[in-house]
Amino acid sequence: MEHKAKQDDVFDELMEHVGMDGRFQTKFNLMFNMAFILTVAMPSFNIILAVTLPDHWCHVPGRNETNLTLQEWKQLTIPRNEDKGSGQKFSKCSMFNVTLPSDLNSLRDTYNFNDTVNCQHGWEYDTTWYSLTAPTQENWVCDKEVYVPNSLLFARVGEVVGTLIFGQLGDTIGRRPVLFLGVTTLVIGRVFTAFSASFFELFLFANVLASLPVAVVFQSPLIIGMEISSATQRALIAMLQCIGWTTGMCIMPMIAWATGGEWKLFLVLTTVPCAIVFFAFRSFPESPRWLAAKGKTRKCLHVLNHIAKENGTTLPHDSLAKLNQLKGKKEKVYGVASLFANWRLVRNTILISMCLSLTQILYYTMVLNVAGMSGNPFLNFFLQALVEMPGFLIGRFACDRLGRRWCEAGAFLIAAVFQLACLITVSHDNLLWLLIVLVLIVKFCITVAAYCSYLQCMEIYPTCLRQTGTSVGFLISNAIGALGPYIVYLGTVVDVRYPYAILSVMCLGGMTCATLLPETLNQKLPETIQEAAHFGDDQKFWSIPHRQTNKDYQSAPTK
Repeated sequence: MEHKAKQDDVFDELMEHVGMDGRFQTKFNLMFNMAFILTVAMPSFNIILAVTLPDHWCHVPGRNETNLTLQEWKQLTIPRNEDKGSGQKFSKCSMFNVTLPSDLNSLRDTYNFNDTVNCQHGWEYDTTWYSLTAPTQENWVCDKEVYVPNSLLFARVGEVVGTLIFGQLGDTIGRRPVLFLGVTTLVIGRVFTAFSASFFELFLFANVLASLPVAVVFQSPLIIGMEISSATQRALIAMLQCIGWTTGMCIMPMIAWATGGEWKLFLVLTTVPCAIVFFAFRSFPESPRWLAAKGKTRKCLHVLNHIAKENGTTLPHDSLAKLNQLKGKKEKVYGVASLFANWRLVRNTILISMCLSLTQILYYTMVLNVAGMSGNPFLNFFLQALVEMPGFLIGRFACDRLGRRWCEAGAFLIAAVFQLACLITVSHDNLLWLLIVLVLIVKFCITVAAYCSYLQCMEIYPTCLRQTGTSVGFLISNAIGALGPYIVYLGTVVDVRYPYAILSVMCLGGMTCATLLPETLNQKLPETIQEAAHFGDDQKFWSIPHRQTNKDYQSAPTK
């Protein structure tokens, strides 16, 4: 720890000479932590709209020989099934076993409405919003309907595996090459996805490939931006990423709407723009702190001089000598096992991982469930994305006033109440507007809870375990988030109300976990494992933090 402190002191001293709030930092963060994030947010989630399965029913030939409307034809040829939670609906997988007589007026008299068979001539799809998606192109319906959640599951598996692979690569070969390797993998994987649906195994592989770098394309610019900027700018940098993410998620459904829901064109249009980052290759430096830690002092000095030149500053003449002091100094590495060094750390790790996992699965499931709602799916998706921005802003404000613990617990509780309201409302088609409002309130609350849990994750762990603890938490949350598609699938094939019932229970679980975590607002954050073992011991369960201005206390990590 002493070596690490000395290394940080030497490097921070050089960064002060370079300038940590200059023109270079402003340009870098606007380019890579906002504009670039906007472009990668779209291919990270565009697969959800591409595999949407609209309403469908058996194709029964012969309607073109009549003057019947589609609704009248379905009344004659498609049986109705009892759909729990939403009344009777036309069957998606069966049709009446009939041979149409020439005289349609006698049809009802000669029909046996109890004799049904599986679809014999393929399916027809509701093209009101989606002209063609992967499931409608390949007929992933009825016995193949599970292909949709399976494809989304493999996408999440790719994220989990990619977090491990690219995380290790980033520590080995550097943040810069890993970012561009990640963007290349993302573009190739997503474009490959658009042309592989005819072979489901290849489609799954392409999904995994495209999802591998999802974490690293967000983390690399964030890490470098944090390292080269002052501590006072770190909250702003994180907010810039939120703005970029939200903007990208708002633009994506509008592109889908403009393309008429044609999935291949949509995937390409929302994926290729992120490749524009290659034109800014020279503007994205390697992490100078990583270069210094790896002993690549001349390359580190080159990066620092480049930043200093753009900021109008200069480095001391002995800068190379100071960087050379860092060579060979190895800081002690704390692995995952250190998270189990004492009961307090174990308890906090379990609780914070649960909070992260629940916000992840709640967020992901709410986005996926857009397809199951009535009305314009693109507008519904847009509104859900738009509500995230006030969620982040209100979350930041509330966390600094009410504390992280009660703010997160309150957000989970409110979300649970409105999830129950959604459960009641979803069965009534005439209350669509109310359902949309309720869903937006839930999404807002989940965004607040997600912000709080992320902040707690950064503050509860001691400095030496902060990166490890955060990585483990997000790894677990991504793995558990893979359940989201199946919760939505349950609502499709069993009861439309089930997802809201399950999510309301999850919200209550998140509220419970949040209240059991220690409060970090206005607390001196732990620096060592020993301090973490006693962090929060003196806090009462019903206590509310008081605002303090004492500089000895921190509200966010500085390293």
